[in-house]
Amino acid sequence: MTVHSATEDIVIYITAGFATAPDFLDRFGAALAACFEQAGVSVRVVIHFPYGDWSRQRQKQLREITSDLWNNAHQKPSRYGGKNLTKLITDDLSSGQKLLLIGHSAGAVASIQAAGALMKEGVPILGVIQIGSPRCAIPPELRSRVLYLDGTNQLDQKTDPIPRLGTWGGWIKSRFGVSRWHRMKHAPIHRKTLPIIGGHADYFRDHKPYIWQDATNLQTTIQTIWTWLAQLEEFVELVKLEGHITEKEDEHD
Repeated sequence: MTVHSATEDIVIYITAGFATAPDFLDRFGAALAACFEQAGVSVRVVIHFPYGDWSRQRQKQLREITSDLWNNAHQKPSRYGGKNLTKLITDDLSSGQKLLLIGHSAGAVASIQAAGALMKEGVPILGVIQIGSPRCAIPPELRSRVLYLDGTNQLDQKTDPIPRLGTWGGWIKSRFGVSRWHRMKHAPIHRKTLPIIGGHADYFRDHKPYIWQDATNLQTTIQTIWTWLAQLEEFVELVKLEGHITEKEDEHD
């Protein structure tokens, strides 16, 4: 691993999914970075396209995403998106930095695969956030550090269809030694459905008509992420060290 002098407390890798526009995640990344900066935490955001953006041949992207999902279900390493993201982070990471991985759609599968590989190398992972992701097996050491978000359109109550793909299931043995399928064996512990306007491509919209109860989809998504991060001990300690949370405030909470 290449080691540089640390300049940020946290590096956020935001990964895109299938056939995504090059600027699709820019506003989300900027708004999230602003939250960290307001909390006094230095942060750098890297937006990555592990399967290429919408200019790359879609058939190749689908083939690679399918391969990564299959390998994940069979506990094998990624050959494509997860592998690409792992290399990017390994080449880029500075000593002492914490990582937050956020993926949309198939990019969230790559994020899980990269986080699992990096943890095996001893790289500290603050958390992984999956947004509108196909279901993929979460390694046991990551389950408490993963937040899984899907969405329901508040206008017609239709759910994002992409999270129906894939599986969290696995075989378990009963106390009598009989094998049975458990559909939630490898599911993330933390899961939440967001009230949004629109569907799979709309979690990061920040304008009309993507507003529900005075909050844009982007605001709803970021607020949910921030609330979850505030429950992570490592994140709270980091903010404390920066002087934005006092012991007295902690006791009051």
